[in-house]
Parts: sequence; C-alpha cells; structure tokens
Amino acid sequence: MTSREILESVLEGSSGEGPYSLQGLLEKAKSRALVGIAKSAEKRQEWYILFSEGEPDGAILYDDKGSLFGDKAVYLLKGNEQFMFYNEDPSVIERITLGCRVFDRNLFTRGKARDMPEMKKVGETGAGIFSMKLVMGGNPVQGRRISIRRAGQIIANDTTSSEGKVSFRLLFGKYECVVHEKDLSTRVYEFEFHADLLNQVVTLDIS
Repeated sequence: MTSREILESVLEGSSGEGPYSLQGLLEKAKSRALVGIAKSAEKRQEWYILFSEGEPDGAILYDDKGSLFGDKAVYLLKGNEQFMFYNEDPSVIERITLGCRVFDRNLFTRGKARDMPEMKKVGETGAGIFSMKLVMGGNPVQGRRISIRRAGQIIANDTTSSEGKVSFRLLFGKYECVVHEKDLSTRVYEFEFHADLLNQVVTLDIS
C-alpha cells in the first residue's frame, strides 16, 4: 500500500470534526491535547497533518506533482485551507509520523496574521493608492517582495525600493499584506485601506 492508501485506510470509518481553519485547528488541538489526523482536500491538493498530544508532529502533501513530507510539506501551506480532524490511536499516529516528521513547528505559524498598526476605519467605498514603507530597526528594507492578498488570493506584488517603499492601487476594504522573507518564509499583516490613508505612507517595522 502507498502512504496515501495507508492514511485513507486509517481514516476509513472515522467520524471527523470540523471544518477548521489551519490556525483554528492548531489552537483546538493544543487546548484539548488531541491525537489524530487532520485532512484538507481542495482542488488538486490533499493535506494530512498528524497530531500527538496536541502538537503537529507530522505533515504530508499530495498533489498532481507528487508528494512532500515533513517540513517541506508545511512550507507550502497557504493558511486558508479547511481541515477535518479525526481522532486516532496514538500508536498508529506515532508509526506514521516516523516518515513525515515536522522538525520546525514554527513553520505552521510563520504566516499567521498580525495587525498592522493604525489601519482601521470601516464603512467607506472608493479606491486610491496605498503606500507603505518597510523598515527594520528604523532602517529601510530594500529589495523585499511584498504581496497584497484579499480573500486568500494574491492581487498585487511589488518590491521595496531603496527607501523601503511600495505602492499599490486598491479599492477600500480589508486586505492582508504579505512580507516575503529571504528564507522563503512569510509574515502576514491584516489591514484595512480607507480614505484617511490616501496620500499617506504607512510605516511597517518588521524588527
């Protein structure tokens, strides 16, 4: 049997709980010290995350390009997946985890949304230029890729200038600003673009 067939045979007949977002799943598993398998199936990707005593100890991704295990699989999580959770026997989870162990659990929360300061104002419609300056310890960060995401979809990309600045033409509303790190990890900041930010430059310190 393939590893995928083994996982499906384990889940067969189990009643799942959910769906949960990735962060909701991690929080619930930790608070209840859950042992089992979480599965997400969407488009042409299937994710399996293995939990032991509430911690995500293993991960597997299957898609039309093949399969990835452990940390390599977690790198490709977008954060907007929906998971069903299945309680399973600890000995089964331990055995399967041997082939897909996650060594850096921080990878699961690298894209967790943080709040960008002073960005909230609700109830307006319109459009304009959103400008931002990326700094670290007060110094501008040059050459860093910035993406703007809405409803899980990337709608714009830009690279910071020598002054650490980027600009995007946006409709008023809620967005996520994704800062791409050199080690391929990301930081995600929630914000709301509104009229008060027109002709302003928002400073984001990633120190």
